[in-house]
Amino acid sequence: MKKLILVLLLLLNTITYASSLPNEAIVKIFASISSPNYKYPWQTSKILRYKGSGSIIKDNMILTSAHVVSGARFLEVQKENDPKKYIANVKYISHQADLAIVEVEDKTFFKGIKELKLNSNVKPRDEVTVLGYPVGGQTISTTTGVVSRIEYTNYAWSGEYLLAVQVDAAINSGNSGGPAINKDGEIIGVAMMSLTKASNISYIVPSIIVNTFLEDIKDGVVNGFGDDGTSINYIRNDSVKKYFGLKNGDGVLVTKVAYGAENYKEDDIIIEIDGNTIANDGTIKSQFGRVYSNLIIHQKQIGDTLDIKVLRDKKIISFKQTIKRINPLIKREFNKEPRYLIFGGLAFTPLTKNYVFAISKKTTSIEMLFYNKDQTEDFNEAVIWMQDIFPHKINRGYSSAAYVVETVNDIKVKNFKHFVTLIDNLDTEFVVIKTLEKQKIVLDVKEARESFKELKSIYRLQSDRRVE
Repeated sequence: MKKLILVLLLLLNTITYASSLPNEAIVKIFASISSPNYKYPWQTSKILRYKGSGSIIKDNMILTSAHVVSGARFLEVQKENDPKKYIANVKYISHQADLAIVEVEDKTFFKGIKELKLNSNVKPRDEVTVLGYPVGGQTISTTTGVVSRIEYTNYAWSGEYLLAVQVDAAINSGNSGGPAINKDGEIIGVAMMSLTKASNISYIVPSIIVNTFLEDIKDGVVNGFGDDGTSINYIRNDSVKKYFGLKNGDGVLVTKVAYGAENYKEDDIIIEIDGNTIANDGTIKSQFGRVYSNLIIHQKQIGDTLDIKVLRDKKIISFKQTIKRINPLIKREFNKEPRYLIFGGLAFTPLTKNYVFAISKKTTSIEMLFYNKDQTEDFNEAVIWMQDIFPHKINRGYSSAAYVVETVNDIKVKNFKHFVTLIDNLDTEFVVIKTLEKQKIVLDVKEARESFKELKSIYRLQSDRRVE
């Protein structure tokens, strides 16, 4: 009898807790997504259909994940226990933080809904409930667990290195974008990703990152999270400390300053950022324990300033640093149709992470060529001679292993748009295209230009290019 009473009490507690969950503020998202083909960019994009989750927050905004709605050509949302679907659209999206804001044209959608509030006060062992619409059913799903750890990790969607909260509550396909709430029904994060080869390891975007995103969009523009491309080394060797005159043991060593970055110099030792002491492993004290020092930057907006203290030539130097975003040389593109040019049956495209991933799931020789390299004034985008060609008498004997174009008639290529301009403005009988891998293409310019008429008919091509 005692066991039966205990079970009944536990069941009653579960029902009471479940009934207080903010189910009415959790929405199902239906997205028709355009999926570009970076391996064959001349092909029409596929239309795929996905389902995800979201939550209603202040000002009639629906908070969800970027990967749920990125590339959406048509969007609908639906509430629990409401058969009607409402047309929606993406208003703001941060691919870096895998976050998005969706708006609904018909404001009656929000009638009677109590918005959810965000709370960035979270710590390990806190209870967490994940709400959403994962696969396996049509109604709202609830999974519970605890916060396992809070630390920096690479987000699966963008590859960005940002703060994340690991939870052991199940997050499955369809949960993405749904809220993770605390016992008071406040959002502590947004369901983001799970490790497929591990048990009960899932991640949410913490509210402290969500708050930076929400502050960013107040001016109607998504500027993103700051990153000036500065490379650092941790200082774990006593000889290094002695060499640079580091007496108190704190700080990290600047090993590379990206093109366009300001104030930092190579061999600076960063000691403090906004009064926060930087440890030798690059961490600071925070409300979450010791985390990577970029948390200071990721709580501020691009254009804000930081108070920096460095050890330079064994002297303490202080300066103000404006937060900016310097993109890497090999970028990942979002919400964009892939660019290409077909010339003489040979195909060329910009070097992007999208293309690299399309041809190989592993690190490639292309990436190694540009490892740790930055944009410069004369070079801000590499161009690839693609592996796939359109066989024709004009290009007999040529094949490519995704070579990097270096010059066109001995003129160094700055970026893809510059490459297209060089090809279009050729006034010589022949063109010589050289690659970094010491490959050489020689084509008759007139024949190469005229060949597209036949190529278009043979291979059912719509156009020889997409430049923008």
